[in-house]
Amino acid sequence: MPTTNIFSSLLDCFSCCGQQQDSKHDQYLQPLNLLQPQVPSVTVEELVEQSSTARERVWRSLGSLEPFALGQSPASTSVMAGPKWPAVRQNFRVIHRPSGNVMIVSDGLSDPFDDIHEGENNVNGFGLEFFIETPAEEIGSSLTDIKKSWQFQLLYTVSQLAAGHGGISNIIEDMQLLSTEAEGVNEAIPEERRKALVNRAGRLGALLGLTDTRAGAPDFVPERIEGMPLTEVRFVNIKLITLAELKLITDRGAEGRRKLSELLEGEARLVSSVQRESVL
Repeated sequence: MPTTNIFSSLLDCFSCCGQQQDSKHDQYLQPLNLLQPQVPSVTVEELVEQSSTARERVWRSLGSLEPFALGQSPASTSVMAGPKWPAVRQNFRVIHRPSGNVMIVSDGLSDPFDDIHEGENNVNGFGLEFFIETPAEEIGSSLTDIKKSWQFQLLYTVSQLAAGHGGISNIIEDMQLLSTEAEGVNEAIPEERRKALVNRAGRLGALLGLTDTRAGAPDFVPERIEGMPLTEVRFVNIKLITLAELKLITDRGAEGRRKLSELLEGEARLVSSVQRESVL
């Protein structure tokens, strides 16, 4: 999985998010211990297990959960390279949605930090998990196929950006929507769709933070993962966007993101597809 220049991509994230238009939000790039942590009366291991159980409860409510975890082979406990996640493990899970779509979720960004000892303040990691939902026909069914897919590579890249920075949850909480240009994913995009999706620098645009507006729908996707033992955890959508849509954001910053969110309203609002026609 490509990780070259991943931290430079983080700078692009905040540049693309309209840093000049929203410079006041620099105050939210702050240490995680400002998230009103609780003092645990149990061990870190128990807190990690409680967090994992709460996440899996949500994963199963969203559809049929595959038993394997991406990020490590079924017979191995080795972990991926890149920025350290709170409890080291870097897992991703696959969910088959009732609609027939496939959802891939990060599973571990919200673990409590394993280097904060019992009796000291701890939080649920970076305070978020990411997901991408996509049509089943656009992603393979085997472990190897899924890990090679643009969907997994985009999810992995954004998750690593969050782990490397640590404060994105605070910014999303305040701004609601972020955007980024992801590196290392372009080769996984079908060649015939690269002109519409990949810029000259070889990057893909993504909008972070769209929420499900179909209140009461049987396959509704929640904004938060309930039941976490320490602090609140957001469940953040990653939406692949076209170059025309990305230009709206780079030209108009936060206003552009809000406008794009309005234009993406509909049943497939949270779904990412290389076949989707641009709304612009």
